[in-house]
Amino acid sequence: MIKKNDLEDLVETPEEVVAEESAESTPTKQDWSEYVLDTLKDHELKDGNPTVDGLRRATEAVFGEIVRSTSEIHNHDHVRGVCTIKHTLEIRKYETDTIIVVDGCVDVNRGNIPHPFNQHLVATADTRAEGKALRRALKLRVVTAEEMQNSDEDDTLASQEAITDQQILAINQMCKRLDVDLVSLGKTSCPNIEDIRSISNLQGRMLLSSLSEYQRKPSSIPESLVGYKSNWRENFDSGGK
Repeated sequence: MIKKNDLEDLVETPEEVVAEESAESTPTKQDWSEYVLDTLKDHELKDGNPTVDGLRRATEAVFGEIVRSTSEIHNHDHVRGVCTIKHTLEIRKYETDTIIVVDGCVDVNRGNIPHPFNQHLVATADTRAEGKALRRALKLRVVTAEEMQNSDEDDTLASQEAITDQQILAINQMCKRLDVDLVSLGKTSCPNIEDIRSISNLQGRMLLSSLSEYQRKPSSIPESLVGYKSNWRENFDSGGK
């Protein structure tokens, strides 16, 4: 059985390794996350969140060659329905031709994972751990689509909170891809709002759901919403100024 201190060490290790080995070329541009997400294809995004397959491809497209990708099971109790997996990546960076090592450690619990994924704990934990390692390597401010899969109870609790930076980034990304005016979309879906930060988590999900529908059927985008404006944050995002 893995001990709490051991697990904490596993979680902290990736940040230490990346800090020591890739400090010189760590992405620092504020728009880095958007830049990486722009390289993804439509099928590599789910409600604005990148899939693990998409991040794996993007990593080799803009960052470096993945020379090793392995998983290690640290805890798997089928009776209790818990699993802990650590995924390790070795990446040869294009910029410096040096190899960095990045880890991602993830716990999953059968009780907070939706069906049918809760019947495949090892596979679910493995995918999420790889996604976490890829995110750390790329220094992304987003989580993967696979990590967003929660139980109905977790989703209900989260929906009562404020919109997150993750959701705002996803909404912006999808609006950009679909050439949708983000401000008009927000004010049409949530009347009387003057700032995206005043939108709730649930309303943010509804916006992403609408955008996903537009992505499936671009012809359904209302004419009044056409025209993405890159400077939308100037008057519609108090937290992004």
